[in-house]
Amino acid sequence: MLTQHLRVAVLFTSLLVSFSHNALANDQQGVLSPKQAMEIATKHEAGNVIKTEASEHNGRAVYVIRIVNEGRVRDILVDSLNGKIVTPDKD
Repeated sequence: MLTQHLRVAVLFTSLLVSFSHNALANDQQGVLSPKQAMEIATKHEAGNVIKTEASEHNGRAVYVIRIVNEGRVRDILVDSLNGKIVTPDKD
């Protein structure tokens, strides 16, 4: 009897691990990598990338890509889900 309960517990645990792995993989689909975000940003603004960081802007997950070109430094925000350039709010 104990052996049967143990088998059921092992099977249940295996299924949970399998489903949680699939859910995690689905959550990560469609998310840009930092490299992809850098490529998008440098197409928008020419220059050399000096910093890349994940951040949040108005509740949206973004990458902040810092680019330097001819002594000018710009931060380009790239939406980490859809790859669109995010325009910061103007004061």
